[in-house]
Amino acid sequence: MASSAFQSFVERNQYILKQLGYMLAALLGFFLVVIFLLRIFTHHGEKRALPDYTGQFLDIAMEEAEDESFRMAVVDSIFIVGKNGGIILSQTPVAGSLVKRKRTIYVTVTKSKPDEIPSSRLPVLYGKSYDRKSRELQNGFELSSKIVDYQFDAGPEDYILAVLYNGDTIVSAKERKTDVMIEKGAVLEFVLSKSTGAQLSIPNMVCKSYSEALFLARSLNLNIKDDLQDGDNKFESFVHAQTPAFSPDSKIVMGDTILLTLKSAKPDFCVEEEEVQDNEENDE
Repeated sequence: MASSAFQSFVERNQYILKQLGYMLAALLGFFLVVIFLLRIFTHHGEKRALPDYTGQFLDIAMEEAEDESFRMAVVDSIFIVGKNGGIILSQTPVAGSLVKRKRTIYVTVTKSKPDEIPSSRLPVLYGKSYDRKSRELQNGFELSSKIVDYQFDAGPEDYILAVLYNGDTIVSAKERKTDVMIEKGAVLEFVLSKSTGAQLSIPNMVCKSYSEALFLARSLNLNIKDDLQDGDNKFESFVHAQTPAFSPDSKIVMGDTILLTLKSAKPDFCVEEEEVQDNEENDE
C-alpha cells in the first residue's frame, strides 16, 4: 500500500523532482569547480621545502624569496668584526622546513656599522696586568690590544701605564676618560711598564773593590762587565778604570752595562788621595 502511494507521488511530481535533481547536480558541480580553481590559483594546502638563505646578502635573498612566493622580514641585526653588513646569519623557519607559499621568513643579519662601547664601561686598566686585561677586553668587549711603547716604572713589568684610542690617551695615571665612544672590534694601544730605561748619573766606581762596585751596580740596576788584568780572583781586585767614565753631568740608562778594568792592587792615586784625607783629618 505504502509502495503504491510513493510510486503515485513520484509520477505526479516527476517534473519537479527532475528539476530539483538538476539543481543539486549544478550546485555540486559548481562547488567542485570552485575547489579546483582555489587549488590552481592559491595552491591551497601545498607545502614546499624552504631554501637556505643564510650566508647570502639580504637584498639578493629577498628577491629569491619573492620569486618563490615567500616573504622575508628582518628581526635582528648583529655587528661581527670582519663581516660585511647585510649578510643573513640565521633564518626561521630553518632551511628544509615544509612551509606554505606566502610564508614569512624571519632573518637575523649583520650590521654595517659597529656597535659602540662607552669608555666608562671598560674595566679598570691603569696599573693592571696587560696579559689579563687584554684577554678581558677581547672576551668581554671584542676589543683588540696592541703594545706601542714601554716606559720605566718602579712597579712590576708589563703593567699598564697608559691606554690610547685613535691616538687619544683615554687612561693614564692622571685621568680616565669616561665619555669616549669606542667601536666594537677596534684596537686599543697600550704603554706598559719596564724595569729598565730610567736615566741615572754615572756612578764613580774607580778605586772601589770589585765587591763594592758590584754591590753599587746592583743597587742601581746596572750590569757589570769586568776585565781582570792580573791575578786570578776578581773579588780581591780593585777598579782602575770604567767605561763609560764617571762625570757629574753624564747619564746612563738603568739596565745598561759598565765595563770595569780590574787589577789586584789598588791604584796609586787612590792611595795618595786616602793619605791626604787622613792627614787632613789628623790636622783637624
